[in-house]
Amino acid sequence: MRWGSELSLTLASAPTVQPDRTERVLCVLPYVPFPALSGGTLRTLELVRTLSQQCELSVLAFHGPGEDVEGFRAQLGRHVTLRTVPRSSRSPWRPVQLLSSLARGVPSSYLSYLGQEALTALTEMLSRKPVDVIHFDHLHTAQWAPVARTLCPNARLVLDEHNVESALFERFEPLAPLPLRPLVRWQHRQVLRLEAQLLKQMDLVLACSAVDSQQLTSLGARAVHVVPNGVRIASLQRAARPLEQRNDVVFVGAMDWLPNDDAALRLARELWPRVEAELAPSRLMLIGRNPSARLQACQRPNLVVTGTVPSVAPFLEGAWATAVPLRLGSGTRLKLLEAAAAGVPIVATPLAAEGLPFENGRDALLANSDEEFARALRYLRNHPAEADVLAQRAGVLAQRYAWGEVGAELMRAYRSTAGV
Repeated sequence: MRWGSELSLTLASAPTVQPDRTERVLCVLPYVPFPALSGGTLRTLELVRTLSQQCELSVLAFHGPGEDVEGFRAQLGRHVTLRTVPRSSRSPWRPVQLLSSLARGVPSSYLSYLGQEALTALTEMLSRKPVDVIHFDHLHTAQWAPVARTLCPNARLVLDEHNVESALFERFEPLAPLPLRPLVRWQHRQVLRLEAQLLKQMDLVLACSAVDSQQLTSLGARAVHVVPNGVRIASLQRAARPLEQRNDVVFVGAMDWLPNDDAALRLARELWPRVEAELAPSRLMLIGRNPSARLQACQRPNLVVTGTVPSVAPFLEGAWATAVPLRLGSGTRLKLLEAAAAGVPIVATPLAAEGLPFENGRDALLANSDEEFARALRYLRNHPAEADVLAQRAGVLAQRYAWGEVGAELMRAYRSTAGV
């Protein structure tokens, strides 16, 4: 591992991009992104807030349990038209859902976004006032693109692909229990077919990284613009305590998202036991909503499963490392940017760092095997001065991903489709 000179952190100012004229935009969201308790909901919230400040915005959002409609409305401002329709909470793996999926040729997890109420709402909103842009958040909502094109033929269709959805299923298949692999393979084929079909219908596709951009182009997207994930720099100030005075190793993520659940279980069952005794009294903190019963069963004095927390900032302030052993996923990980902004050294798989310019040994330590993770954690704990340099360099990198910068990039993407 090589190290360079220590760098100081500076806060980036968020540039304001003023469009040449006010765009009329309808956003179709797969959830109400408030409270923003996951990387996906945070990206959605921040980009929609940018649109609410720069455009004449209407929002159609699917609504499920635990989502705060009025809190979201307050985030947007009363000048934004917000309408919600219910989203089914039924498991996509129920036999009736799988049979419906087979009959309709739609992935079972996508059926919750098709229904008469959504069609009625979309029809009424587009008939009441024409729009310049229809912005679909996630592939799930883009299933309504053919209807939107018919109702508003002059609107530009934009899809924000938080992940390359087909890549998620492809990476999950070899990790799935053996009896489930044929089902996962079938779902992968369905998602791949739908993704390729819908990408071709878009005037613009937003990708989180250059890696995703290349994959989306290969699937048939005509125009792709990278609008990366971001971080709220001001809310994640670097902790004042030196690293050697902090007690925790953290993993942050919504635990009801399969890649996070898989990574957290790997940490609890395989990685942490390798170093727990020698790193004592350090604790492993697994932070995020809806932990599974399997994960909660791993708790002990030096391994804490928190569930939902109001803010991750206090946990990052007490951490001398974050460990991110992701084996599944696409897009880019906000958890790495949050740790970088908070001055927490990062140990992650190359997949976890995919799409972000973290360089092994300079901004983060990249590890694949259990032993490599254990070695990296020992190194950070035993070399706090070097770990601090690593964290400061990552913090400088994180400045480029302030949400103000990302919002400006979104507006540049919008202008590119308007030919200005």
